[in-house]
Amino acid sequence: MALNPETGAGVYGADSYATRAFILAYWTARPHDALAATVAAADVDDLDGAAREASAYLDAEFGAHYRGDRKGYVQGLLWPRSGAKDDAGYDLPAIPEELKRAVAELAARALSARLAPDLERGGMIKREKIGPIEQEFAEGASADTRYGFVAKMLAPVLDGTQTGAPRAQWNWG
Repeated sequence: MALNPETGAGVYGADSYATRAFILAYWTARPHDALAATVAAADVDDLDGAAREASAYLDAEFGAHYRGDRKGYVQGLLWPRSGAKDDAGYDLPAIPEELKRAVAELAARALSARLAPDLERGGMIKREKIGPIEQEFAEGASADTRYGFVAKMLAPVLDGTQTGAPRAQWNWG
């Protein structure tokens, strides 16, 4: 099934914030990262599926903290937004570059594992020992994987109410 990227017009059925070409270009510019090879080796269907998963993950994880309001009811994703302004009061673009870059980052990871896997017993592992290796988590530690780089990357489009991501000044430089 072909990818249906959001253009900024509120595309009905849009399923990705980034095109396949954008994701490939993003990782081509980062050959030093092992994820670049993962993306380069992916076939079209796998990369499209990873882009869909990454976009859905971003909306599920960060959507409640996006600035502004969803522009229309029938659009496939939570962007574009109306009334979305940066810290200085300037309008954010229909599809911010930060959002597309976050999709590229997460799509590379989604090629090898689910971004939000089901967790056995809620993932609250107290202790695990495999051979000589032992791991124990602190009380109350989240069992979910956190993508700190992505959260920081998204800071300009988030409203600052989310845990762990700073507010940032929008700068097109």
